[in-house]
Amino acid sequence: EKQKEGKKRMRQIGSVELPSEAFMSVLRIN
Repeated sequence: EKQKEGKKRMRQIGSVELPSEAFMSVLRIN
């Protein structure tokens, strides 16, 4: 159970940090 919660938290943090990088890479591709 604890691992599940840890993964969920990691995903939340990742979804906060990732968008800007993904956004930049998308802008760079276009």
